[in-house]
Parts: sequence; structure tokens; C-alpha cells
Amino acid sequence: MRNTVFPILLLTATAAQAQDCAPARLLASVPMHSAEPESNIRTVPVTLNGETRHMVLDTGGAVTQLSQGTIEELKLPLHDSGARVYDINGRVSHHFAVVGDFNFGHLSRKDAALMVWPEPRRPYAGELAQDMLQPYDVDVDFGAGILKMYAKDHCPGPQGWTPTVRTPMRNKGWHLHIPVTLDGRTYDAIFDTGSRHTIMRLQAARRDFGLKTDSPGMTPYRAINGDAFLTGYLRNFSKLSFGGMTVDNPEVMVVPDMMSRNADKSPMARNRAYHHNADLTLPELSLGMDVLKHLHLFMAFGEQALYIAPDIAVPGTPPHLVKP
Repeated sequence: MRNTVFPILLLTATAAQAQDCAPARLLASVPMHSAEPESNIRTVPVTLNGETRHMVLDTGGAVTQLSQGTIEELKLPLHDSGARVYDINGRVSHHFAVVGDFNFGHLSRKDAALMVWPEPRRPYAGELAQDMLQPYDVDVDFGAGILKMYAKDHCPGPQGWTPTVRTPMRNKGWHLHIPVTLDGRTYDAIFDTGSRHTIMRLQAARRDFGLKTDSPGMTPYRAINGDAFLTGYLRNFSKLSFGGMTVDNPEVMVVPDMMSRNADKSPMARNRAYHHNADLTLPELSLGMDVLKHLHLFMAFGEQALYIAPDIAVPGTPPHLVKP
């Protein structure tokens, strides 16, 4: 990705708002670390029964999950679950582990039931997802490497910095959705800090741009997440925009929807016109860390809004800011 262009749209609270709302209460400040070389993905520290571990910060995930290796290491009890979690490769997990004492920043839970991560063995304790973030308003500063957790009862907007953009953020099924436009087509996209790439579902790329796996400009990216059966295709588009911000010449990974390949699609007992997991599908578009690493984000769950500013502390972030 290159040539990222950001508008200046200063957002200020009105005097009336300032009088009617409370100052922000910072509940916790948590360091973030790089997960893997060149992945741009970040991890955050958690404690599991008093042991410090690092989990991937995953705004694209619905529920927090533990890796099989960590479960074995800490000798955590495993149980069958009526719930299922799936990954982009279609791998499925239907077990959960119980952590007697789980802590992340301000959040503390006793006997936390966490699903088992379906990913193969990787060097993290799992992924920390929306279920642990949404009780708060969350400030994510990739340049400083800091995640801050605020109480929701405060004046609108972030604290201590000025955003350039405010965009609606809708919570659908524990996923955060924002409108994103790619080469003139607008999608109900998610933003996913757990993905190194911005991803488009192959079916959407075929429908909207006539792209096939053998189309010119589609470069194979083999064995996604170590799965020899899943190949993505890197392709450059002209423009990607959201909240008034524009990324020129973005590289997008086009991926076939394999998420539900192992899902139960049987008819429901009460109404056989409906099927289990009918809505389980790869999002048409998701913003990954190749784009998000350049930004300072404030996820205002209380307002259902996302505040954004370019993070000039991040290496490679374009220094020039222009009006739309």
C-alpha cells in the first residue's frame, strides 16, 4: 500500500455538550507489542491464573479465544460447547476452556469460559476480541504502542488528541461495521486488527469488478494461515476510502469464502425453511493492519462511532494532510 491521503476535518464538542457531560475516566493503559515480523499485528498482555501471556488484539473477532498450546501449558479444563467458532480457513472449534482468573487491563473475570482458538499452533495465547473490548471506549494508538480503556460516561470523542474524522460504527453480531468505498463500490465493511491484509471476498470481487482467480493483476498468495488448501490473490485497486479518508493504490487480498465450509447447514427443527449458520460468511470487505497501522483509533462504543486520525508516529505514514 502506498500514497495514503487524509483529509483535515476537525471535530470539536460544542460548549453545550461540554457542560452536559462528564470528563473521561481512564481505567487502564495497556502496552501493545508486535506479534510477528512485518505482520503489523499487535498483541496485548493478559494474565491467566496469574500467568502473563500475550494475545492478538483482534477487533475482527467476536469472542475471545485461547490457543490449544496455552490450554495445555496451563492445564486448563476443556468442555464441549453448544457454540461454534470458525476462522477464515473454515476450521471450527466447539470446545471451551475455563480460566479461574482472567485479567486484561481494567477487566477482571472469574471462571471465564473462553472458546478454543481453531487456528493451528502459533506463538500467542490466543486472540482478544470484541467481547472484552465493548464494555469500554477504547483508544488504540499504534504509533505509541498503547491501548487505553475508558469508562463510557464521558463527553463525545477521544481524550488528549484531535480526530480528523468521525464515522458511524455499527455493532452487528459482535463485529464492528463501517461504510468503506473501494473503486466506487460501497461496502458494509469491518475493521480487523487481527488481519495483516485488507481482504475482499472473491464472490464480491467477481460480482462488482468481474475478477477471477486467473484475471490479470491477481497475484497468488498461497497457504493462508498455513493452510495449503486456501490461496488468496493480491490485487491493487485505485482508491479505498472511509470516513472521508482515502488510500490510493491499495493492495487488497481477494479470498474465496471458506469460512463456513465445515459449518452445520442443516434445516432448523422449528422451521425447516431456515438453516443453521445461514449468516456465517466471510465479510465482503475488511480493513486490515496494512491500512489500520497508519491510524490512531478511538472506538466509542457508547456513541457507536469511530474517531480516526493519521498516526504520524507510525513509520511510513505519509506526512501530508489535505482537505477532501
